[in-house]
Parts: sequence; C-alpha cells; structure tokens
Amino acid sequence: MHHIAEPAARTGTKVPIRPATTPRTDGAIRLTHSTGLQPPGAIRRQHRAGKLEETRRTVTALKPHRPEPYPPRAHLVSLRPLVVPLSGLLIAQFVAGLSATIVATSIPSILQNLEGPPSHSTWIVAATILGNTATVPIWGKLGDRFNPKGILQAALLFFAAGSLVAGLAPNTTQLIVGRALQGIGLGGVIALIVIVTAALVEPRQRGRVNAWLTSMQTTATLSGPIIGGLIVQTSGLGWQWCFLLSVPAATVSILVIASTLHIVRQPRTRMPADFAGAGLIAVGVTSLLICVSVLPTVADAVPLAVISGGVGILTLVAVWFVELRAADPILPLRLLAARTPLLCIIAAFFAGTTLFGGSVFITQYLQLGVGLMPVTAGLLLTPMALGTVGSAFAAGRFISRTGRVRPVMLVGAISLFAGNVVLFLMDFSPIVMAVTGTVLLACGLGAVLQNLTITAQTTVPFHTVGSMSASIGFFLALGGTIGFVVLGSVLTYRVETLQAGGASLAGAYFEGMPLLFGLSALLVLPAITAIAALPPIHLRAVTVV
Repeated sequence: MHHIAEPAARTGTKVPIRPATTPRTDGAIRLTHSTGLQPPGAIRRQHRAGKLEETRRTVTALKPHRPEPYPPRAHLVSLRPLVVPLSGLLIAQFVAGLSATIVATSIPSILQNLEGPPSHSTWIVAATILGNTATVPIWGKLGDRFNPKGILQAALLFFAAGSLVAGLAPNTTQLIVGRALQGIGLGGVIALIVIVTAALVEPRQRGRVNAWLTSMQTTATLSGPIIGGLIVQTSGLGWQWCFLLSVPAATVSILVIASTLHIVRQPRTRMPADFAGAGLIAVGVTSLLICVSVLPTVADAVPLAVISGGVGILTLVAVWFVELRAADPILPLRLLAARTPLLCIIAAFFAGTTLFGGSVFITQYLQLGVGLMPVTAGLLLTPMALGTVGSAFAAGRFISRTGRVRPVMLVGAISLFAGNVVLFLMDFSPIVMAVTGTVLLACGLGAVLQNLTITAQTTVPFHTVGSMSASIGFFLALGGTIGFVVLGSVLTYRVETLQAGGASLAGAYFEGMPLLFGLSALLVLPAITAIAALPPIHLRAVTVV
C-alpha cells in the first residue's frame, strides 16, 4: 500500500497518489492507481470519497442476510431454448407409451387373422414387458459409460425394428419375437430419456420437464386402447398398423434428437464393463417373470413355473454377490443401501403395482361387466389421462417454485390409495365410481412416479445418475409386472369361482372386479410409508449469470 506524501507546493507538484477504491459488481473493493498531476484538494476529496465508500460497503456487508425461501422466477433458467430438443424426447415418450397398450383392443383380431392359439394372447403383451424390465438397468449403465444421445438413438432403432417385425409378422410366433424386440428398445427409451433430461436440465426445473414427459407417456398409454380399437374397426387399415404406426414416429424422433440435441460429455473414469451382471440380471428377471406369467394362465405349466422360478431366484442371488464386487456395476447396490435411494425404490416397486392394472382392468370391467363397447370403454378413460396431465404439471410447477418434492409425492401416494378404495366400492354406481377412481389413480401416478426418480438423482454422484435412474425404472416396471400378473390371477380365480357357482360372465366380472382393487389398495400402503419416511429434500436452483 502506498502512502500519501506531504505536498511540496500547493499546485503543480507531483505527489504519490493513494490508491482509489472503486466499487465492483461483486461487492468487493477494487484498487486503482492514478498517475499525473493533481492538486492536493482533489487528493483530499478522493481520499474522503474512498473512505466513505469503503465504510458504506463494510456496514452493508455486516448486515445479516435473510435468504429467500426460493429464488424468484426471473432467476430460474429458462427452458425455452430446450423446446425443440425436448420435442424429440416427447415424441419418443409418446411412441413408447402407445406401444404398451395399443394391442389391448386388437388382440382378438390378431389371433383370428393369424390363427394363433389363445395362450399366445398373453405372450403378445408379456413379451414386451419382459424385454423392457430385463434391459432397463443395462441401458442405464450404457448411458452412464457412453454418450447417452447415441445410446437413446440405438434404443429407438431397436424399437422401430421390433415394430416392423411385428407389423409384418405372418404368424403369432414372429409377432411375439417382434414384441420382444420392441420391449428391448422400450427399456432403452425409458432409461435414456431420464438420463438425457438430467444432463440437460438443472434439478429444480426437472419437475416441469418430467411433468411434460409423464403427461405424454400417460396420455399415450391411456389412449392406446382407443387408437387400437379405431384402427381395427377402420376398413383398409387392419391390426398391422397398430405396430407399423410406430416406425415413422420413431424415425422422426431419431432425426430430431440427432440434429438438435447436444450434450456435453463429462470426463469419466473408464472401468471394466459389467457383462456378468448384465447377463445375470437379464436371465434372472426373465425367468422370474416367466414364472409369474405362465402359472396363472396355463393349467399344465406348473413344472415350467417351478423351474423358471427356481432359476430366477438363484440367478438373482448370484446378481447380489457379483454386483457387490463389480468395479462398475449395472445395479449400484452400494448406492441403493443409502436411505433415500432405498426408500425411493421401495416406493417405486409398490406404487408400480397400480401402473398397468388401472386402465387394463377397468377396461375389462366396463366391457365385460357393464357391457360397453371397446371404444366407449376406452373413451371413459379420457378423464384419467386428463387427471394425470393436470397432476403432473401441478406437481412440476410446485416443485419448480419451492424445491420441495416430498409433500407432492406423499399427496400423490394417498391419492393412489383413495382411488383404489373408490374402485373397491364401485358396485354402488359403476360408471361414476369407475371414472372417479381412475382419476384419483391418475393424479397419484402423475405426482409420484417421475418425482421418485428426481429425488433419487439428487442423492448420488453425477456419473451414477444413469444407473440410479435406471434402477428406479427397473423396480417400477418389476412392481408393475408382478402386480399386474398377481392381480390378474386373482381376478381369473374369482371369475371362474363365480361362474362355477352359476353366475354369468358379465355377472362374474361385475362382482369379482372390486376385490381386485381392494388388494391393490393394500399394496399401496408400503409406498405411502416409504415416502413419508424420506428425509426433507430441497432441490437447488441455478441462477443466470
């Protein structure tokens, strides 16, 4: 620090100048030196001004700062530049959701046209679920190790190829193979969309983006039976277009992602690929799901169910030991041992038990129990789609404003329970209670499912976000598959028992269906408990600089 020297004369004398203090935009004090001839009066005025400014800033800095509960909306990063890239993800999400349920109203026409056995009707649906559930963790790990944009495009290619094979199938066996390829690609689409979203959008804004994705997926899932029924009933189209329709849509999604989506790859340490874990997970999950799929539908399948169930259990036990020793595991069991990820997985599994049953079983009830036409029954699911869209956007907006995610999920889980209770009582007014119950289910699903993934993502390192997200999706799909098959077997047993007692098919469905939702309500209780046990989580916001 220079010091002010005594002036030798009153004017025109060179003197060392005290460094002036000038304010900076970041609140610090910046020192600037002036050179040249200045009168002593100017020096004294500069000195006094600098002291006053320094004193003012010191007092201001000592004032206690009271943080805002959340940053103002003007400070949040705008999603407008991401609209076009996100449109490719939304198209992929819509195609994925549509493929899961579009065959629900077209299976009778498929079996009649291809002369397939009745048992193949189960595998036309189960093949996609098996391929999806078994490969979600593998796709998630590939997204962690490599560029998720390229892996997502590869998954869409798998999906388009499977759709083409299924649409051109000359028999039900090839159709089932095509549906399995669709399921493999579908697992990649589900896992990679979450990873790409995490790479593009900061945590607090993910609630809004996931609201769009959830709304798109649910709308496609619920409109699938309606679209499938319209395709089958329209002359000149036929059931083949239930699958061929996905090919151009997947192609458009690939082109949009290739041309507009740009992800900055993070530097990551290369580790040996966990091929053993990937293979064991695929074999174990497939064997276990074959067991629960064939046992309630095929009378002579007990030996197959016992063998596949035993293989599945032994293989999954081996997965536990292999994944704990793997350098870069497919399922991050060490991360899953932490409190928040473990509770999210428990909630995802039990909330997932209502994922497929709501729309499928209600459609059967309205058609077979109440006597409505397929398209009419599908149209009554429209309020369910609107409920999902509304709850997803409301939840995303609340999370974006406050950063609080646990209250949203807790309200959603309670809504799931209430919806199942209403459906359990729908004998009193079938159509009104069915619509009310499905809307409550939809509101719960929209508020819970994607936000479980967001919650788990915030508690793990960035390089494991893909594996963590895929793990949540894996257990969600596993819970949905097991719940669907178990509840379906209960329904089959109940209907057969009532028919054996002299009831008609319509009467058996009308009387037996409510019991199904009573059991489903009990399965939601562990999800409510797990969400309530989550620690308070406040998602951070990124400010524009």
